Amino acid sequence: APDVAFLSVAVDASAAQVRAFAEPYSYPTAVDSANLLGRLFDFDVVPNLLVVDQLGIVQFLHVGGFYLTRPELYQQTKALLAADFAAGERPVFVQQESLELEVIRGQLAQQPDDPDMLAALGDALLREGRAGEAIAAFSRAAELHPEDWAAAFALGTARRQSGDVAGALASWRRALALDPRNFTVRKQIWREEHPERFYPTIDTAWQKEQLAKEGYTP
Repeated sequence: APDVAFLSVAVDASAAQVRAFAEPYSYPTAVDSANLLGRLFDFDVVPNLLVVDQLGIVQFLHVGGFYLTRPELYQQTKALLAADFAAGERPVFVQQESLELEVIRGQLAQQPDDPDMLAALGDALLREGRAGEAIAAFSRAAELHPEDWAAAFALGTARRQSGDVAGALASWRRALALDPRNFTVRKQIWREEHPERFYPTIDTAWQKEQLAKEGYTP
């Protein structure tokens, strides 16, 4: 739109280094070597999006993980560019998530098939009680790295938190098959199938017998 101006701000101590990066772009780039914007808007990560109207009023701020390769943020930006703020329009389609999630999603926008980042996303979602979304992240991580017991184990944990006990046990058994000596995985299966052996007290004698039955070798 003709009444829209773009300005990028680089938080960097060296203007010379920024210049090499900014030269290919037609819009100006300012260097915020003192991190004034970070202090003003209380952020310590980049990239971010700040939309200011003709009167200098901040209409929109998205902190962390702002990449237009994220489809939801691309659509948000298009709507913001088309909005008439003078008429009271302020389109908001994307709910700002926790900073941890925004940063992870931003990194995934650059490397969508990174199993470690997908696992990190799943962990962050679980901490926020969003087990259903965590299952999708862990499932993709396990698909990309099928020999990783940790991905299968995490998927089982997410399924258990969602209430899918059978699915959780299947994932944990998959993790155990990948790493038969993993005592942590084995105990998780036991806790689910034999809770009376763990609560209110742990039956260590039973565990030793069970290990022998299962042919466990450390």
